[in-house]
Amino acid sequence: MGKKTWRCSLLCLCLGILSIVIGIVMIPLLRLYINDMIAKEVTLEEGTFVYRAWKEPPFPIYFEFYFFDVLNPEEVSRMNKKIAVIQRGPYTYRLTSIKNNITFNSNGTVSYREPYTYVFDRSRSVGPESDTFTTVNIILLTMFNTVRFEYEFIKVMTELLADSVDANKLFIRLSVNDIIWGYRDTILHKVKEELQELGISFDDHFGFFYKLNNTDDGVWTIESGKHGIATNFDIRFWNGNSNLDFWSTNQTNMINGTDGNLFHPFIRKTYHLPFFFSELCRSMTVDFSKESSVRGIDTYRFVHPRNIFDSPDENPANEGFCTPRGSCLPNGLYNISACRKGSPFSVSMPHFLYADESVIRGVDGMKPDVSLHETYMDLMQDIGCVLRTERKYQINMLIRNNPSFQIVKNIPDVYFPVFWFNESTIVTDNWRDFIKSSYQTPVKIASSIPYVSIATGVLVTAISSIGIYKQQRKTKDKLHKSEDESPTDNTSLLVNGN
Repeated sequence: MGKKTWRCSLLCLCLGILSIVIGIVMIPLLRLYINDMIAKEVTLEEGTFVYRAWKEPPFPIYFEFYFFDVLNPEEVSRMNKKIAVIQRGPYTYRLTSIKNNITFNSNGTVSYREPYTYVFDRSRSVGPESDTFTTVNIILLTMFNTVRFEYEFIKVMTELLADSVDANKLFIRLSVNDIIWGYRDTILHKVKEELQELGISFDDHFGFFYKLNNTDDGVWTIESGKHGIATNFDIRFWNGNSNLDFWSTNQTNMINGTDGNLFHPFIRKTYHLPFFFSELCRSMTVDFSKESSVRGIDTYRFVHPRNIFDSPDENPANEGFCTPRGSCLPNGLYNISACRKGSPFSVSMPHFLYADESVIRGVDGMKPDVSLHETYMDLMQDIGCVLRTERKYQINMLIRNNPSFQIVKNIPDVYFPVFWFNESTIVTDNWRDFIKSSYQTPVKIASSIPYVSIATGVLVTAISSIGIYKQQRKTKDKLHKSEDESPTDNTSLLVNGN
C-alpha cells in the first residue's frame, strides 16, 4: 500500500509540474493565437467582423450644430462695440452612409465611394431648421478680403455692388437651414445676372454644406490589412492623389492614417494615432489621455494634443498651414481659406479652446471648457474599433479691418465664431452585447486557461509534495522504530544472565 501511495504522489507531483510548465508556455502561445484570430477578423474581407461594421457603420452618427447669435449688431455697426454672442443649439442631424462601388485591388487595397445623407432630428434639437440667427455677412466679407490688395477702383466698385442690392451690412439674419444647406445671396445673385448677359453661368447660393447632402467626397483607396495589420485602414489615395496640394510643405500635405472611425489593432498608450479629416482638409493626430469605459467595455481615450492648432512657434509641424507662407494665425487657429476658395475661414476648437487669450477676448460670450469642447475617441485597443467619439471643431471668419470699406474701417481684426459642430457616435446596446459575446467573453475565457492550468499545477504540486513529505517521514519513523526494537549484544548477555 505504501509503495502505491508513493508512486501516486510522485505521479501527481510530475503532473502538477507539467501543468505549471504547460500553463506558462501557453500564455504567449495563446496570446499569439488570439492575435492571429483578431488579425483575420479585422482584415477587410467579405464575411469578417470588421467588414460588416466598415461597410455600413452600425452605430448612429449625429452632427450637432451650435450657432453663435449676435446680440448687439447695431452697437457694433454704429458704435464699434465689441461683438457679443450667445450660443444656440444643438440642431442635430442623423448621418447615414453605406459604402458602395467597393473594389478589392490586387495590391491589397480597397477602393470605394461613401455617400452621406443628413436627416434633421427634431427630437434631438432645441428648435426647427427655420430658427434664425444674426451672423456675419459672409459673402460681403469674403469679397472685401478678396479685393483688399486690388486697385482702389475695384474696391469702390465692390462697395457699390453691395449698396446696389442693399447688402452693405456687416450682419445679416439667416436660418439654420440657410447657413448649413445654402441660401440665395443678394450680392451673388446680382453678379449672376451680370454674368448671364455674357453667357457665363454662376451659382448665386452659399452654404457651408451646400450641395453636400446625398453626395460623396470622391473615391477613397485604403489598406485592407492583407499585407500587414500595422497599416489597416490607412488611406493610400483620395480621388487618385496620395497628397494634398493646399498647403506649403510636404508634411502638411500628407494624407496620414485612417478616416478616424477605425484604426489598426493592438494599439498602445504610447501611440500617436493619425487620421485624415477631409472636411477640414488636413491630417491630425490624437494621443492617449486615460483609460475609459463605454457601456461596460474597457477602452483607451485618445484626444488631440493641446498644441494641434498652434502657430509654428509652438508647434513647428504646423508651418505649412501658414498660407501664404509666413502668414500664421494666432495659437489655436488654422487657416482653411486655401481649401475653401479663398474665403477667410479658420478652424479652432469650440469656444476657442486652447487658443490665445486675445482671440478668446475678441468676442464676448466665449466660454471654453475642456469637458464640453474637447475632441476625443474611446477605442478598443485590441481591435482598433472606435466605440465612442466626439469630434468637435469650430468654423470662424476673420472680420478684417479695412479703411477702404465703410462698415469695417473702424473695427479691429476679430475672429468671429460662426458655428461649431460635434460629430458624435456611441456603440449601441446590440453591438455592445455582440462584442462582448463574440469577442470579449471568449477571449477572457481563453486567456484564463493558462492561469487555471498554472493554479491547478501549483495546487497538485503542493498536495503531492506534502504527501511525499509525509510518506518520507512515515518511512523514516518506521526505520527508527525498527532500529530501537532490534536486540543488541548487551541485551543478549542480560537475558542469558537471568
